[in-house]
Amino acid sequence: MNKRGAVAIATMLGLLVPGTALAQMRPPGGAGGGQSGPTQTRPTRSRSVGPQRGAGDDEDQQGTSPSARPGGEPTAHAPQDPLTIPEPLKDKIGTDYDGDPPGAEGKLHRSFFPMYEERRGDYRLRLIPPLFLEHTRGLDPETGRPTPNTDRESLTGLLFYQRRSPKLDADVLFPAFWRVRDRQNHVLVLGPLAHREAPDEHDNWLAPLVFEGSRKDGGYFHSPALLTTSHWNAKSAFTLVGPYFRDRTLRDVDWGIVPFLFRGDNGNLDGARKTYTLVPPALFFHRERELDESALTVVGPVISETNPKRSIFDVAPFFFSIRGKPQTGGVRESHLTLFPLFHYGTSPEKNLLVLPGYLRRRTPTADTLITPFFSHATTRNEATSLTLVGPILPIYYRNTDIDVGFSGLGIFPFYYGSSSPKGRTFLTPLFGRIESYNVSRTYWVFPNITYTRDVEGWETDIHPLVYMGRDKTSSHTVLAPVLWDFASQKGRTTIGFPLYWRFADTVEGTVTQVAANTLYRERRVPGGTDWQFHLLPLFSYGQSPAGYWWNLLFGLAGYDKDGATSKIKAFWIPITVSSGPDQQNTATR
Repeated sequence: MNKRGAVAIATMLGLLVPGTALAQMRPPGGAGGGQSGPTQTRPTRSRSVGPQRGAGDDEDQQGTSPSARPGGEPTAHAPQDPLTIPEPLKDKIGTDYDGDPPGAEGKLHRSFFPMYEERRGDYRLRLIPPLFLEHTRGLDPETGRPTPNTDRESLTGLLFYQRRSPKLDADVLFPAFWRVRDRQNHVLVLGPLAHREAPDEHDNWLAPLVFEGSRKDGGYFHSPALLTTSHWNAKSAFTLVGPYFRDRTLRDVDWGIVPFLFRGDNGNLDGARKTYTLVPPALFFHRERELDESALTVVGPVISETNPKRSIFDVAPFFFSIRGKPQTGGVRESHLTLFPLFHYGTSPEKNLLVLPGYLRRRTPTADTLITPFFSHATTRNEATSLTLVGPILPIYYRNTDIDVGFSGLGIFPFYYGSSSPKGRTFLTPLFGRIESYNVSRTYWVFPNITYTRDVEGWETDIHPLVYMGRDKTSSHTVLAPVLWDFASQKGRTTIGFPLYWRFADTVEGTVTQVAANTLYRERRVPGGTDWQFHLLPLFSYGQSPAGYWWNLLFGLAGYDKDGATSKIKAFWIPITVSSGPDQQNTATR
C-alpha cells in the first residue's frame, strides 16, 4: 500500500469511527511496536500519517513513528462500536432523537429481572410485553422514588389502563369500567351506569332509560321510556311529559295538553300582561291584553271582542254588530249587518244604509245614492255632481265639477258631450269630435274613419284597411294587405305584396330591392357605390369603383374587370385574360 492509500484510509476512518478507535492504529510487527501518532478526530486532506513538526518529546523518545520507517504502513483495527458517531461529528450533523425521553438527564440505569426497567433522571420505564407497560415521569432523580409531581401511567393485559398524576387520575377496564378524575371533575362509568361529580353540579345516567343532572343554576331530566324530557335554569325551562308540555322564559309561561288545551301568560307585572286560552275540541279561544284593556272570545261561529272604544259581537257569517263607547274614549257609532239582506251604520261622520238594490251613503261633504234605475252622487260640498238614469242600461248621464269647470251630458245612445278648460268632446252615432286645446284634435266618422292632428303630425285611418300619417321625421302608409311603407331618418321599408320588396338603410348606406324576378342591391363602399342587378336566373350585372362584371346563368358565361385585372367565365370557370404589374410579378415568381 502506498502513501496515498494510507491517507485515504485514515480519512474515511475519521468520518466513520470515534477518535479512540483511530488511536488503536499500530504499525505492522505486532504488539511490540512503538506508540502511534496523535489521534485524529476529523478528516484531513493530503496529510502524511506519522511524526509532525512540533511533536511532543514523548514521541521523540519512543523513536521513529511507523510511517517514518522504511516501508512502514499503518494498520487499522476495527473499533469496539462501529456505529458510534464521534462527538465532534455528532455536533455538526445533528440528530432527531438519541433514545432518551425528552427532558430526562443523567446516567441511564437498566435492569432485566423480574421485568425490564430503565431509568434516567425523573424518567422510568417498566415493561413485560405484552402483559404490562408502565411509564413514569417526575421521580426523584437521585433516589427514583415518587414525588408530589409524579405522573405514572400503566397498561396491564392490554385492557386495564391506570394513571396517577397531580391533575388527572384514571382507572379504565375497557370497555366496562371507567373512573376518571380531572382536577375537581370525577367521572365513574360502569356499563350503562354513569356518575359525574364536580363543584355545584352532578350527572347520573342509566342509559338509555334515565338521564339526570344538575348545574349551579338549573338541571335536566330525560327519560325516553317515560316520554319525558325536562331542562331548566334561572331564565328558562321546558318540560314535556307525553302530551303535556310547559315552556317558561323568565315570567312568560306557555303550557298545554296537546291537542286539547293550550294556555299562555306572559306574567308581565308592569301593566302589559297578556293571556290566552285555546281549546280546539270546543272551538274555544279567549285572549286578554292588559295594555289596551281588550278581550277577545271565540266560541264556534260566535265572536265577541271588547276594548275601551267599542264592543263587537258577531255570529259569522250572517250577523255582525259594532257599538261605540263614547264614555271611555270611543265615538258614538252603531253598525248592524244581517247578511245579505240588511246593513245599517251610523257615526258622527257618516251614515250608510244598504238594502238589496239600494245604497245610500252620506258624509258631511258627500252624498251618494245608487239604485238599479237611478243614481246620484255629489262630493266636495256639491262641487261635483253625477247623475245616472238606468245604470244597468245607461240612458241619461250628467256629471259636473264646478272647481275644475267640467261639465258632461250624455243621452245614450244618441249624444254625449263634455267641456272643460282643457278641451271638449262631441259624440253622436255618426260623427264625433274630441279636442284638447292647443294639443290635438280628432274626428270620427261612422263607421270607422278617424282623422287626428296634433302638434307633432297627423294621421288618417280607415279601419282596418288604410293607415296613413306623419310624426315629426317619420311617416307610414298602409293599404292592407297590398302596400306597407314606413320611412324615417334611419331608412325606409316598402312592400308591395307579393311582387315588390324594398329595404333601404340610410345609416349603413345599403339598398335591397326585389321586384318580381329581379334583384337589385346597392351599398356604399370607399370611393363610391357598389351595385348589382340580377334578372333571375338569366342575367346579372354589377359595378364598383374598381370595375364591373356580368354573368349569364350565374357564371355559365361572364366577364369580370377589377382594376387592371380581367377575367372571363366559361362553364363557371374563371380565366384570367389580363392582369396588372403586381399580379404578373406574382405569377412569374
